[in-house]
Amino acid sequence: MVLPPAPEAQAPAGDERRRVDRRRPQGIWNRHTWFGGRRRGGRRREDALFVDQHGAGLFFVACGIVTLNVLDAFFTVLFLSHGGREMNPLVDQLLRHGLWPFLAVKSVGIGLCILLLCLAKNFPMARLGLGFLFVAYAALLAWHVYLLEHVPLSFP
Repeated sequence: MVLPPAPEAQAPAGDERRRVDRRRPQGIWNRHTWFGGRRRGGRRREDALFVDQHGAGLFFVACGIVTLNVLDAFFTVLFLSHGGREMNPLVDQLLRHGLWPFLAVKSVGIGLCILLLCLAKNFPMARLGLGFLFVAYAALLAWHVYLLEHVPLSFP
């Protein structure tokens, strides 16, 4: 007795594919992620997957976030050295340990966030996260510029 193929093994009506999809999902931690590969995106528009190559747009967004992060750290230290007060209690506690621990944790933290979001850039939440980080840091930099123009700083 010959059984018909399972419903999930059949291609949808009107689809020209004759075989079952044999692709295996690749996780974020595979050799192509770290040592290079050829995939730039999925075969179909609706595919959300990890890819091996990333475009120039993602590079500029990631560099923009890193640059804004460095500027935020610079302005934070500048304002604190002129009598300002840190409003974020976690950062304030970190600053009590010194400047270098603050800069190290800030840099490593944003670096890891950007790394994970860039690796998962084809997923809608990762794109949303990258956009949110960029807009949040841009708004924070605008606040720093506002403070720089409206708060008198005394330079020796």
